[in-house]
Amino acid sequence: MVTEAARRRRVMVRPVMDWYAAVDGVDAVMLGGSTARGDADRWSDIEVGVFWQRPPTEAERLAVAGAADVRLVNVGGPPWDDHLYLGEPRPEGLLVEVAHTLTQTVENSLDELLSGKPDGQVMQLAQGIIDGREVIGPRAELVARWQERVATYPRDLALAVVRYNGNIEKFWRWQMFYERDNPLLVAREFVRMTNQLLSVLYALNGRYSGHVLAFKRLDALALPLAPPSLPTRLRAVFDRPAPEGAQTLHDLIEETFDLVERHLPEVDVAALRATFRSDRKPLD
Repeated sequence: MVTEAARRRRVMVRPVMDWYAAVDGVDAVMLGGSTARGDADRWSDIEVGVFWQRPPTEAERLAVAGAADVRLVNVGGPPWDDHLYLGEPRPEGLLVEVAHTLTQTVENSLDELLSGKPDGQVMQLAQGIIDGREVIGPRAELVARWQERVATYPRDLALAVVRYNGNIEKFWRWQMFYERDNPLLVAREFVRMTNQLLSVLYALNGRYSGHVLAFKRLDALALPLAPPSLPTRLRAVFDRPAPEGAQTLHDLIEETFDLVERHLPEVDVAALRATFRSDRKPLD
């Protein structure tokens, strides 16, 4: 189901996409993010990808039609990122985040990723390509080809992601910060380990995860290969008193290691468990 917020945003951004698609040197323009997926809400920005044969000029980036305000976020790409505001200038206008990327850069990046070399930005690019909709431009078929390439998540990539992110160390630090009455650092540790946990689960499920905490609603986190009641238990990590939350997180990580043993036996889970279970005893 497509939300009303997504429908409205698709209509509002279409003149911007049409303008980019007509610029000489642009291969394709793609709508991305929650507006493309259809789950945008009233807080959602709009994401657009523009794929170029050559680097865009600053003049081309500033001249986009249909925007009340155009801001160049960086000039040293690729990618080159711009913020456009529709309807009204910043901050009242609706933000459109535009990522300008060379077509050849996308090709090269996907070659690296699909050979089993994880990179957070490229993982995010791959997921963005999967989510992409309403592709236009003289070489719009490029995006369909990229979508076909990333449709199958390579096992070598899953192994590399799990080996890296499954190395969850210093679990004991939550207790140190808890005894120091520092809830901010307790929360930081819980977020760090949850991020690694979800990275492992995304890889087990063959999903690209450049930014694993990017989902809008925790209850919408649907991963077939995961510990039971994952969203409810993750919520409990942060809702309950720290000792209870830590125990819940501990159990989720151990159960995730069980899944890795079952589905990716090439991974040395014993070593990951040893790192996770290592402890530091305070000196009284």
